Amino acid sequence: MHVVVKESPALKVVERSTESNDTQGKPLSGRKIGLPTKSVLTRSDYTIVVSTRLNYAAVVFLRVESVKRKVARLNGPHLRAIEERSGMGLEGYGYSFLVAQAQGAPLEFDVLSDDGSIIGHEKIIYSVVSRGYQWAIDTL
Repeated sequence: MHVVVKESPALKVVERSTESNDTQGKPLSGRKIGLPTKSVLTRSDYTIVVSTRLNYAAVVFLRVESVKRKVARLNGPHLRAIEERSGMGLEGYGYSFLVAQAQGAPLEFDVLSDDGSIIGHEKIIYSVVSRGYQWAIDTL
């Protein structure tokens, strides 16, 4: 399962998956090639990096990069803070989106400044694909 974000004028895919091989050096069957693995959402006050790495389960990680103001946090349903000392936390990702819990609901959240005021609201549409193909059951 893999999350594929829907690009928009503000949200651009910047990395896609490449071919990978098994431990014997042979191409994997049902491999996931060309799927977005990193996207960047750009606004005037902030940038949000969206990581959708290839994984055994559909997963999304978010990293906020402040441009003009200090962004303190994201607030939205199905978002969980990531421990700073975890693997993704060490890479600067502060949040994960619980795809299974969201049950098809969009990735939607407020962007809050260091003083607690809302400086943005984002809604990212996505689909869940299996081996690069979208199945009806995956979109429920």
